Amino acid sequence: MMGAIHFADMLRLLDQAYQHRSLVDIHAWEGGTGELLHYKGWLVHHVNWRGGYVRLRNPRNRAIRALPQIFIIQINNKRVYL
Repeated sequence: MMGAIHFADMLRLLDQAYQHRSLVDIHAWEGGTGELLHYKGWLVHHVNWRGGYVRLRNPRNRAIRALPQIFIIQINNKRVYL
């Protein structure tokens, strides 16, 4: 069963993952096309609370993706609501 968390709790979860260098599982909308992206087992590289972006890093190939926080719809099997 999937739970739900508030947007502010998601931000805290991202910050904790950044501090502890733990992997996250994120589902998010892609801004241009609207398709659903899945980042499974990625590290949080940087969190910008004011800018509204989170940078994720793939531990396998070290690719970095910038993701608007508002586009995140699910994190670690928990739905995000506003």
